[in-house]
Amino acid sequence: MQIRSIFLFSLILLVSSIVFVSAEYSLDIKISNTEYSIGDKMSYRVLLLENNIPVSEKVLITFSDVLGEKKIEKEVQTNVENFLTIEDDFPSGFWNVVAEFGEKRVNRVFSVKEKESVEFSILDDKLIIKNNGNVFYSKEIQILIGDKIIKQIVNIGIGESKEIRLVGKGDYYNVKVTDGEHTISKQNVYLTGDVIGALDESLINGSPLGGVREPGKERFLSSDKLPIAFIFVGAVMGLGILLLIERHFRKR
Repeated sequence: MQIRSIFLFSLILLVSSIVFVSAEYSLDIKISNTEYSIGDKMSYRVLLLENNIPVSEKVLITFSDVLGEKKIEKEVQTNVENFLTIEDDFPSGFWNVVAEFGEKRVNRVFSVKEKESVEFSILDDKLIIKNNGNVFYSKEIQILIGDKIIKQIVNIGIGESKEIRLVGKGDYYNVKVTDGEHTISKQNVYLTGDVIGALDESLINGSPLGGVREPGKERFLSSDKLPIAFIFVGAVMGLGILLLIERHFRKR
């Protein structure tokens, strides 16, 4: 009888250990769609099963665009519906959503559609251009000051803005700005300066190329405004050419 009891106890232990060892976890991510627009709300679930039975655990889930510009990490409950709003600053293109639990890791892919959105505003003598879209903004804009048209090519990153200072001859002007799709106008803007034009503040502060651009003169710099930096670069290049010529004649 005692031997039988020992045998049954051993059998129970063996079966229990087999069940414990064979316990298998499966991890997956279920998302409501594979393509989203700005403003959409993504519905998702992290599915965790143990031997095909749903279990409730905390898991780490990460959303990131493939270029690594934006990353969102969340700790969520498994087998529960969660939501993620696609914000204005979500870069367009493919995104990865990754869930991890123990040694398990699963990755799913979705995409965010492009949305170009730019905002023009005029504050005092400043034209402010803000990129509210999820794509890089690069366009030529036209600025009408009185009867003068100034062309500027602007490049603005996602969520960034650019300021352009408007100048005039100490008078009031009607100003209109357009990129062909978006337009803003403002009446009686008082502008000071020697000429009518527009100055890119970022170029003035960080590059010797800053200056007023007028129609027909976008590609040229007048000699009286040639920066000292250009003269220096020209001198260095000239010296380099002379050294090359000297070496050439030495070899001969």
